Amino acid sequence: MIRTFIVREKRRAFAATVYVALVLVTFIPASVALALSPDWSFAVKTLSIAITAGSGALLIRAAIDSVFSATWAIFWMWVYVFLGLAQSYQLAANRFPWGATFSSETVVEAQLVIVFGCAVTLAVSNFALHKKTARAAATIYVQRPKSYPHTARVVSVALFAFLLVSVLFIVITGDSLFAGKAEFQNKLVQNGDIPGSGSLFFIATAGAITLPAVAIVVRRNGVRIPLILIVAATVVAGVVTNPLTGSRFLLGSFLIATLGAILVRHSILRLLPAGIAGGLITVFPSLDLARGDGTGSDAVVLSLPHQSLVSFDFDAIEMLFRSISVAGHIPANYPTPFELMLAPILRWLPVLSDQVQGVVSGRVVAELTGMGYSNVSMPLWGEANLMGGAFGVCVVFALLGVLFGLIRARTFVGSRLVGPTHLIVDLPVAALLIIILRGSLYEVLGYLIFAIAIAVAVWGASKLDARPLLRAGAEASIDSSRRPKTVAFYLPQFHPIAQNDKWWGKGFTEWVNVARALPQFDGHDHPRRPSELGAYDLRDVAVMHSQAELAREHDVDAFCFYFYWFDGQRLLETPLDNYVESGPDFPFCISWANENWSRRWDGKDQDMLIAQNYSPTTAMEAFDSFVPYLSDPRYLRLDGAAVIMVHRADHLPEDEPYAEIWRTRAAELGLGPIHLIAAETNPGITPASVGFDAVAEFPPVGSNTLGVAKRLPPRNLNPKFTGRIMSYPRLVRAFARRADPGFIRYRGVAPMWDNTARKQAAATIYVDSSPFHYRRWLSHARAYESELRGPDGLVFVNAWNEWAEGAYLEPDESSGRGFLEATRLSMQKRAEHTPAIPVGRPSIGWLRSLSLAAAGTALQAARRSRRTIKSLTTR
Repeated sequence: MIRTFIVREKRRAFAATVYVALVLVTFIPASVALALSPDWSFAVKTLSIAITAGSGALLIRAAIDSVFSATWAIFWMWVYVFLGLAQSYQLAANRFPWGATFSSETVVEAQLVIVFGCAVTLAVSNFALHKKTARAAATIYVQRPKSYPHTARVVSVALFAFLLVSVLFIVITGDSLFAGKAEFQNKLVQNGDIPGSGSLFFIATAGAITLPAVAIVVRRNGVRIPLILIVAATVVAGVVTNPLTGSRFLLGSFLIATLGAILVRHSILRLLPAGIAGGLITVFPSLDLARGDGTGSDAVVLSLPHQSLVSFDFDAIEMLFRSISVAGHIPANYPTPFELMLAPILRWLPVLSDQVQGVVSGRVVAELTGMGYSNVSMPLWGEANLMGGAFGVCVVFALLGVLFGLIRARTFVGSRLVGPTHLIVDLPVAALLIIILRGSLYEVLGYLIFAIAIAVAVWGASKLDARPLLRAGAEASIDSSRRPKTVAFYLPQFHPIAQNDKWWGKGFTEWVNVARALPQFDGHDHPRRPSELGAYDLRDVAVMHSQAELAREHDVDAFCFYFYWFDGQRLLETPLDNYVESGPDFPFCISWANENWSRRWDGKDQDMLIAQNYSPTTAMEAFDSFVPYLSDPRYLRLDGAAVIMVHRADHLPEDEPYAEIWRTRAAELGLGPIHLIAAETNPGITPASVGFDAVAEFPPVGSNTLGVAKRLPPRNLNPKFTGRIMSYPRLVRAFARRADPGFIRYRGVAPMWDNTARKQAAATIYVDSSPFHYRRWLSHARAYESELRGPDGLVFVNAWNEWAEGAYLEPDESSGRGFLEATRLSMQKRAEHTPAIPVGRPSIGWLRSLSLAAAGTALQAARRSRRTIKSLTTR
């Protein structure tokens, strides 16, 4: 698993190199040529260069995204090549494929249409992706289906029907399929007298682009589709779209979709858009062979970008300029914008199709602008603006954004068979984008609807085949053979030490903080009081035996001890050392708490008590301090690798390869492999950023946002309260809906969270927690890990005994063993559902809490933006 992740990251890095090189090699000369041109205003040049640079950056980002979408990457490739590079070169030469001339005002308006359309698509796509991925993360398979009979039946029937229709189409078309465009078109006209001949042509060509790709993808996801049926359909599709029919686009779409489906599980698929871009700017203009109508090319030849991008094949930007010049000025004897909008829909209805023949935006614009050749296509940007102005552009590209966002999202986390909003529809739509965006919606809408309809049919069948699904928070029955391990964080602060006596007073332990906590509003349960274990002293090994017995009885599989090591000095080491010497036979691991100790209890530098310093020898010395514990036979191992967590892996020096040093040292000492996990105490941390194997969620870190805030004010809130009042049920929902990030991120849960004992009136309090909500969260986390990683999965509970943080499983006087009982895999009784806290009137403290939550939302968005920018600039 770890090796696979490293290989995948290396391949993504290689893809990033390819795309960065592609963009730089093409962008720089195009921009320089435009900048040196004397013909255009500063605004025109700036916007053109900005469009090219922006779409190039988004192409790079789409190509290296952790969940690759061919549709998304090809969309930005098309914008980059056709509307960016082609625009720059055509403006630089002040020469357009059809010889038009334009004013700077027209060009600027067209450029703003491009920017507007791209911005709408980007925003809506990301919104749809977020919503779909959140729902997908909250819905997982409890078990994978062993077979997909409904899916196999739907795909097989579709392939068989396609074969019958295509063979019939080939028979009635005859030799004209291989005689050039002119004769092929004449034959189609002659066949017009045959009832349904138009439908045969449509199903044959649309099926050629869609069905072989869909069949290949679902077969590679475990569906038993007869291979002979797929091969036959692919061969027939190649015949139907062969280049001698004169359409490079049908053939190209078939090849893109089918080749992409074959490569769907290979990282080389990421390079498909780059290969298409390379072909477009070098050989594409000469691929129009055997047309038979006096146009086209005689042979395939190579050309440089500044030559190919000013040819008639790259007339999309010129047609956009032309449509801008006539928008709002269509004469009465021409089709109206409304008729142009309806035509793409009516064309595919047999009864009404004859009524809209010739109602094509490309022809209308060509005639109104005096073009000598009227058989031209209109790019979608031009069509949308022509039919509805800014509103039309917004609607069309918002719809595209929704489609792209759904395609980019995973439908079921961890399932083998993906739904139509991922690979099944991704490749056919990606293949059709070249025609949709360079050509005309009028020509391609039916193909797009056909592809989506097939994908939806497959998806519907796959849902019938699915095993029971688990919704966020629902109960789950987990196969014992795939049960993940449940690990609870363990705080050793419950015994006096000399340093705490000095810093906080004689005899200080965590119980001192717990006892002095005061309620901040009605229904606020403080101070918390332990029940059957009492206010224990962890120097007594018998306490740890009792704790381990409780943990084992309630299906906690291991403790994760916080390990305090500061530049050679150990603190709070007695409980762990006693555990190793004479503690219970219960698995454990360690989490190096490598952050500063301060009076603020938050790891920051204010009023420092003891600092965590780093030197060139720290990595080796720290690991050597781990060794006595790693050697213990009870130490937690995952597939033979010792589990080591680092609480603040983002604090490790970037110039010191801690992971590499530790792996080498473990091998030298004969300790075997190690599995390094970074606690997600920084929401943006990834395993690759620190060289680790995985991260682990550490709730509620990263969730102090407006979306998780308690919306109603609590009754009688302390007037001096300056902290946050958050909602535990919303916290559960937020973490349950997190999507698979593309790397190993173990799930984490928290039974409660309320650090009033430490921060008093400045606390962060998650209200309305209960064993019921905790059980739903834990059940979802376990099912998620079971599905993705099985017995190698880990679920971390924060925590076993963080009493001062209000995050503990141990019995107390309020809930008894309620949270422990809710941790059992098979509960003997239903988890308790504690009533919500009473609601009061709005107050300054409540408004301040909402403001802090809103600031958390803004900070989260800023961090996400910085990570995106960093990803773009470092890859």
